[in-house]
Amino acid sequence: MIIRLIIGLVVNYICLCYSQEIQVKMLTKSYANVPVIGKVYHYQTTYLANDKKNTIQTTNIESRFIGFMLGAFSDIKDTTGTLIDEGGQEWEYNINDKEYWEPSDENEQVSEDDVEKPKKIEYSIGSDDESSEDYNIISVSRLGHEEMEIIHGFRTKKWTTTLEFSEFKWVIDEWSVKELSLLRLADSLNRQVLISQGINDTLITISSYGSGFSNNEMILGATKLDSVYQANGIPPISGEIIKGDVKKIEKGNDNPKMSFGIEMVELYAESYDENRFAIPEGYEFVD
Repeated sequence: MIIRLIIGLVVNYICLCYSQEIQVKMLTKSYANVPVIGKVYHYQTTYLANDKKNTIQTTNIESRFIGFMLGAFSDIKDTTGTLIDEGGQEWEYNINDKEYWEPSDENEQVSEDDVEKPKKIEYSIGSDDESSEDYNIISVSRLGHEEMEIIHGFRTKKWTTTLEFSEFKWVIDEWSVKELSLLRLADSLNRQVLISQGINDTLITISSYGSGFSNNEMILGATKLDSVYQANGIPPISGEIIKGDVKKIEKGNDNPKMSFGIEMVELYAESYDENRFAIPEGYEFVD
């Protein structure tokens, strides 16, 4: 027992020293298929170091409606960033306009009371009472696919989770890998930054890297999902989830009403560069 404790302390010390000399870079790509507007792509590059974080976000909107009206494909892009220093101070900036500013107070603090509570969904296997004010979960399933898939260099296993309600169903495809030590380091560094900002535990948990969609109660609008899975003998997905696609399909319609997803494209460590955690020179401060 003592030997295990000593080894654990040594490993933690090595990881701490290592993290002070490097920064973690992670690139993710997400999308949302929004009715009328079209498909919205969101590319995010995140740099993490001890008590520091810099995210660079590019949004690309493929607007079918605008494209139809103009008789051409419409493409709207914007690149912004959010920088958090070691004191927890947050800055936002726009790369296109070369401007930066301090976020307003309404964006800085979010209390647990301000977090939107998910819509109540009752769990009642075998019941399909559409007269109820709440949607009822009538079936839950999870399929582990046999064939392994290579995604961005990672060897992954695909899982499909289906949550069926009275009026619609969620179909969630997720691809997992064995635990990634670098992703755990990134998650730990991100947690430090969020704590320095005074973010509550609920939002910190939701922001955890590699957790996937099928257990995210706020995104799916369901409650007590862990209990639902456990009651049906569905084991949790092991490892880290590096890609997820979600489709909402209404009853009697095979086409998704909405869909969204995210995937991790790159993840690696690089030498610490203090310039990555500073507003670039030549940017103008605006109130």
